[in-house]
Amino acid sequence: MLKEVLRVFAELTISPVIIASILGLVRYKRLPLGLRWLTLLACFDVLMEVTSMLIVTLPGVRSNLFLLPVIAVGEVALLALAYRPVLQSAAFNKALPWALGLFSAYALFISFSQLGVVGHAVGLEIIGDLLTIGIAGLYFRKLLNELHIEHLRRDPFFWVSAALLVHGLGNLLISLFSNYLLKHYSVQFQLIIMWGVRNLFNVLLYISYCVALWLRPAKEPIAVDSLGAPRSAW
Repeated sequence: MLKEVLRVFAELTISPVIIASILGLVRYKRLPLGLRWLTLLACFDVLMEVTSMLIVTLPGVRSNLFLLPVIAVGEVALLALAYRPVLQSAAFNKALPWALGLFSAYALFISFSQLGVVGHAVGLEIIGDLLTIGIAGLYFRKLLNELHIEHLRRDPFFWVSAALLVHGLGNLLISLFSNYLLKHYSVQFQLIIMWGVRNLFNVLLYISYCVALWLRPAKEPIAVDSLGAPRSAW
């Protein structure tokens, strides 16, 4: 019964990110560059959520965890691209290709080393959480150093950054203590933490996407990224 309830809740978590992707696509041409990348991130999350749900319905498929490396790399890459025009940091832009390259290489290594093995890639999850926390931390550092935003609640990336910190820290704690949970707690409690609490963090993050893409920030010139027009894949 508990597993069925948590499964239904997990399926419902996709609703906010679908709304966010629709909001972003409707306003895409009027959005600044950072929010365009955020729209692509929301669309990517919708695609991954739907794919994950469909895969487990296929006969003979035991798990959708093999998608984790793709999801982790895709989310971090698109999130970093969304923050590039917001942070406007030469150091961040210089370090970004190296960080994403190393993270992608590690994800590829995990994918091949765990072929045929059903389980969470805890190390990959931890690194991904640390990277997203770091990106949000850089935003708040810039905010404190410059203090140029008069109406903080009108800044879309304030809401995304706040949700990223909660999401990243929460998932990081779960990942760090996942082995302890498996050894010392019941299956029911593990399901509540792994499915219930984690999906609650996902809902919070997806709602922040909705808020960010709903807000109308002050008009600013849409910067041309050195990578050219936004692309749907990294």
